[in-house]
Amino acid sequence: MTAKPAPISGLFGCGCVEGAAGEWLRPGDGAIVGELVERSGLRLGAKVLDVGCGAGESLVWLERHGFSGIGIDRDERVLAIAASRVNSALFQGDGARLPFADGCLDAILSECSLSQMADRHAALCEWRRVLRPDGRLLLADVDWPGDDGRDGLAEDIGCAGFTLLVDEDRSAVLAGFVARFIFHYGSLDPLWGERDCSAGRHRPRYRLLVAERTAEPTGSAGQ
Repeated sequence: MTAKPAPISGLFGCGCVEGAAGEWLRPGDGAIVGELVERSGLRLGAKVLDVGCGAGESLVWLERHGFSGIGIDRDERVLAIAASRVNSALFQGDGARLPFADGCLDAILSECSLSQMADRHAALCEWRRVLRPDGRLLLADVDWPGDDGRDGLAEDIGCAGFTLLVDEDRSAVLAGFVARFIFHYGSLDPLWGERDCSAGRHRPRYRLLVAERTAEPTGSAGQ
């Protein structure tokens, strides 16, 4: 049985990463959400939940492009900022315990949020619960390769009842984000916290994934 991935400590994914000019920093600067939606085949008007919505950058994009956005985040400060920018419904809460009925959403968007979850498999199962049949999971996040060579992220997605449609390495996007972060904060220590990224095999990848809610969950990954 594989060990659960440790959530990332530090500023990564918290929605509060600011650049030198005071703007909100995130990998891809908004281009990623557009690509995820395009690759997913979502229809206009689709109801999309942004898990870890932060200051609402992706919700702004969704509203401008004709989608119905909903946001959830644990941080009151960033939710207040998001509320000043969007008309989307916003909820304060845990992205792994959603206050929504079964099968009520067309898609879930998660940018740099899944890696923050204490139990990635459980979070994916919860996200599957609120998606309609053939609903879409839109992910852009960091992933640390395992020492055993297994793709734990893809395994968790499959075991939670999804079929991968798109899986691409976009580590070049992460490199640009990291460079701007260092320029503002001086080092990567505030970003990754206690994560050791010094060894080559432990360097994070940034992945873009689209999956479809299909089969019933098969249980915990690695069993």
